[in-house]
Amino acid sequence: MTLQEVLEAHRETTPNAVALVARGDEVEFAAIGEETRESVFPIASITKPIVATAAMVLVRDGKLGLDDPIATWLPELANPVVVRTQSSKIDDVVPATRPITVRHLVTSRSGWGFTADFSLPATQKLFEEAHLHGREDLPSPEEWLEHLALVPLLHQPGEGWVYNTSYDVLGVLLHRVTGSLPDFMAERFYEPLGMKNTGFISDVLPSGAGGLNSTADDLLAFTRFLLNSDLLVELAVDTTTAEEREAGRIFLEGQGWGFGGSVDIAEIDPWNVKGRYGWVGGSGTAAHVVPSQNLITILLTRTAMTSPTPLAIMRDFWRSAVHTL
Repeated sequence: MTLQEVLEAHRETTPNAVALVARGDEVEFAAIGEETRESVFPIASITKPIVATAAMVLVRDGKLGLDDPIATWLPELANPVVVRTQSSKIDDVVPATRPITVRHLVTSRSGWGFTADFSLPATQKLFEEAHLHGREDLPSPEEWLEHLALVPLLHQPGEGWVYNTSYDVLGVLLHRVTGSLPDFMAERFYEPLGMKNTGFISDVLPSGAGGLNSTADDLLAFTRFLLNSDLLVELAVDTTTAEEREAGRIFLEGQGWGFGGSVDIAEIDPWNVKGRYGWVGGSGTAAHVVPSQNLITILLTRTAMTSPTPLAIMRDFWRSAVHTL
């Protein structure tokens, strides 16, 4: 199927979408629902690879270290506690045995986040106090950190992979390190790469887990930058154990996790290529690079995911992209 045929086949459930596949200078684009290459979409968790890249630029600039305690910049989170077991009540806790570090955030190993069981008491407390997505009025960073500090960790720092919240913490941390994360990203990425329509939905609290708007062409510019940068070597390295991948299968589908996105380590589906790096967003978005094939795939829709499982249109798009160009 061509890209246009893929989009048309899903028009009933996904009436608004753009798809883009690039290999080198060759680009194929398709759209439905009056969308264009300039259409701005909330990209949700595709924000994570971009914020991870910003973090690594700051590491290279010497502004922070991966093994620095996050309390250096986020003193509100200096004394976390950990539930005794993941199913324990939120007052059945023990102190953290080590500081949470920047590395724990970029690898999603801080202890704040989601497992496959969304009913865990600590997870429910996270939803109640500090989950940002779907909220119309975002708190200030200070207010949010105050609430997050009330949420116990699901595991000791560095001792397990859980999804999402580490990147909201990372966004606030980078905001404090730079003085303004939106301004830093504009200076280092948006302006030099020509990403004219990318920015945080709210500059009050720049959500590193899912707060960016962008376009197909802006994401093409960013992913081309990644393919041509040695930063990708650091971003696209699996940091998980087999046990963590199995526990996180609902999110990772058997693949690994690098810095800010998944890393293919197993050829489970036709589109899986070892080293393929990228992520999906809950607003119905996906962006990946395949370094070994010089390939970029971008799909932006306005159909929200109702679970961590990728939408049917995503799977058909990835299957089609293998044969595009």
